[in-house]
Amino acid sequence: MKLNKFGREHWSMTVPRLAGMHDYVDYYARRTPAQMACIWKEGELSYAGLERAVNACVAMLKRQGICPGNRVAVLAAAGPTYLIALMAVSRLGAIYVGVNPKHTTREIADLIEDTDPAMFVVETDTADRTRTDRIRSAGFPGPVMELGGPDDLPDAEGSEDSHPAASDDIAVIVFTSGSTGRAKGAALHHGGLIEAAIGQYAHLDARMDRPARYLSNLPINHVGGVMNLTLGALVGGGSLVFRDRFDPLETLRVLETDAVTTWLQVPAMFTLVANHPEFDRTDFSSVRTICIGGGPVSAPTLARLRSTGADVFVEYGQTEVMSSLSYSEFNAPDEVLLNTIGRFDPRFETRIAGPDNQVCPIDIVGEIQARGNCTLRRYWGNEQATAAAFTSDGWLKTGDLALQRPDGNIVLKGRNSEMIKSAGYNVYPREVEQVLETHPNVAEVVVFGIPDPVYSERVVAAIELRDTENTPTEADLVAWCRAQLARYKLPRAFVMSESLPRLPNGKLDRPAVRRLGERIEQTA
Repeated sequence: MKLNKFGREHWSMTVPRLAGMHDYVDYYARRTPAQMACIWKEGELSYAGLERAVNACVAMLKRQGICPGNRVAVLAAAGPTYLIALMAVSRLGAIYVGVNPKHTTREIADLIEDTDPAMFVVETDTADRTRTDRIRSAGFPGPVMELGGPDDLPDAEGSEDSHPAASDDIAVIVFTSGSTGRAKGAALHHGGLIEAAIGQYAHLDARMDRPARYLSNLPINHVGGVMNLTLGALVGGGSLVFRDRFDPLETLRVLETDAVTTWLQVPAMFTLVANHPEFDRTDFSSVRTICIGGGPVSAPTLARLRSTGADVFVEYGQTEVMSSLSYSEFNAPDEVLLNTIGRFDPRFETRIAGPDNQVCPIDIVGEIQARGNCTLRRYWGNEQATAAAFTSDGWLKTGDLALQRPDGNIVLKGRNSEMIKSAGYNVYPREVEQVLETHPNVAEVVVFGIPDPVYSERVVAAIELRDTENTPTEADLVAWCRAQLARYKLPRAFVMSESLPRLPNGKLDRPAVRRLGERIEQTA
């Protein structure tokens, strides 16, 4: 077997299968209390220190009457406040609902309506004093607990009474796109998230000679933030190096100065970092593993990542399957990394099935489906969507089309839905269309994605104008969207015309409209 620059020494620890996410904090606080659990710009917390902070947060939540099954919304960036709140909510048997600080009042109002949280925990930020105001403006009448960080918590040495979670209990609600344009809350359970994290550890970190140290910089409402870049490190007693936002140059500095071992990002992030002028002057000697999730990277970007000397992997998943269903193998060649999503993780029940729900033969395209511990338990408060998500024989329909090659690797062929994958985020066109339709000079609109070398896909809006003599500028339309949508949902290009293509029955011809994107792609 080919050896990498680090040899093949293994971190000699068996990863335990515990019942709840918070149990890993307790476990390592007893086993390796001095090991750093998280590191951020202003400080660090050992596992013992994290346990004390979680105990204090549990006490504060209990004083607000938080009980098992209550939803607790946490508005924070990736950092210690998020981690403490996540683990405290878990310890109480409550359900964590992450809120991106970039979300608008409208988006927060939708979340409140869908999950009915008992309270909000808000990370205070001197640069953004509108967070609590946005929550109140969204109509939330309940308690809001503001935290600036671990220093805001009273010291708590003893363990607070808790309500231990069972493996099948709901741990988090993560929102993903819905067919009506309204996001759906995927209810993910402790056991599924933990099994996915253990699978990630086995693929990415088990060959190391020390606990992993992860760069954790994805939004806390993203399954990649909760599972891949939080629980994925904690199940193995590793450390989280937090950054509250992504920046290419800062990423390079953190990889170099904070001894990051595991670097897992979406393709757009890798491309922006790989193309930065400082890339060739960065010391990557600590980086053992690079994992590309959320889509493919280009051959030039892969070559740059290879030049670091780290092991490079690809993985595939989605929110509804706890984020990860497949991985490439150790030492997979470039051809596999560029053209496939690796092989299905044998820990999970997976298949590629045709319309008849029968397993497709090798090289035949079908839909990726999953069953069992790796799938969401339900869409929160949406029985109709839950029923529609599963086949008659109990398999979750991912909506992704793929085939299995004779060598066992899986090739994605597209999606049987209209979802746009941009910079690792899912963007559903209807949600963007609904916002643009409120503009006074927009008569009809179709939103779609076109290929983009950095972001995988770019969001594009084709607009039929009400008045062609008063055409809005692209800047006007972006500003209109920005007031109601997170930044990653904003269209990057617009096609404006007097009339969009229509079918004989008068309905918009959406395939014909999307073909307008070819012109944008050719001239981009």
